[in-house]
Amino acid sequence: MQRGIAEYQAVNLGSAPKEELVIMLYEAAVRYQVYARTAFQRGQDADARNHLRRVRDIFGELMIALDHAVAPELSGNLSRLYTWLIAEIGRAGMEKSTARLDDTLAVTQNLLDGWTQAFRQGQP
Repeated sequence: MQRGIAEYQAVNLGSAPKEELVIMLYEAAVRYQVYARTAFQRGQDADARNHLRRVRDIFGELMIALDHAVAPELSGNLSRLYTWLIAEIGRAGMEKSTARLDDTLAVTQNLLDGWTQAFRQGQP
């Protein structure tokens, strides 16, 4: 059953429009930050740091995907924001700081909400 789910997800990712992939990445970043926060609260520091590594990887991928030629101002602003998020998430992991995670989670949720509204507003 797990193999079937993994294959479905791989096909779904491969055929999704890039706007949907961005939304899926933000959703995953939110989810992993929540997981990390919960893991820290339970004293599961290694699990928390693993989740935070995934979040940093997601923001790294989002940064690489920015198209500075098409939208230089937006890309520059997002690049600075992603850099801050990556650094702040790293600090949260080192300090086991749920307060820092609350801050990064709020920013990530705002990004998710904004992009979701922008990409899906014209769809039924």
